[in-house]
Amino acid sequence: MDALNACGYLSRVVALPVAVADAVFDDVTRSLGASAHADPTALGTALLPARRIRTRLGSQIPWAGVAVEVELAPWSRSRSEVGVRYGGNRQPRALARHVYEKFAPALLDEITDAINSRLPGSQADRRAA
Repeated sequence: MDALNACGYLSRVVALPVAVADAVFDDVTRSLGASAHADPTALGTALLPARRIRTRLGSQIPWAGVAVEVELAPWSRSRSEVGVRYGGNRQPRALARHVYEKFAPALLDEITDAINSRLPGSQADRRAA
C-alpha cells in the first residue's frame, strides 16, 4: 500500500496497566459497540490488543462513513495504548482518507481524555471536589 494513500495508525498512551484499563475502556467505548476480548494467555505472551472494537466514523455526508478499529493494547507494565486504525480491507479512497484524517484524531482524543479523567488525581476529580 502506498504511504500517501494509507490511513495512518493513531495512538495515545494512558497511565493505566492493561488489566485495569480494559474495564475503563469498555465503559468509555460502550456507545461504539461491543468489544472483542483477547485470550488472556495470548496477551501474556504477545503484544496483542486486549480489546478491539469495530465501528464507523461518521461524516457530514451520510454514506461516507469509514470503518475503523479502536483497540486497547499493553504499552508497558504500568501503561496501556489506545489506538485507532482504518478498518477497511481495501486501499482507502480519497473521501475515506479525508473522513479518517478529520475524525479519527478527535475520536482518539475523546476516548483517551475520558480514560484519563477517571484516573485518581485527574482534573475532573479536582473539579468534582
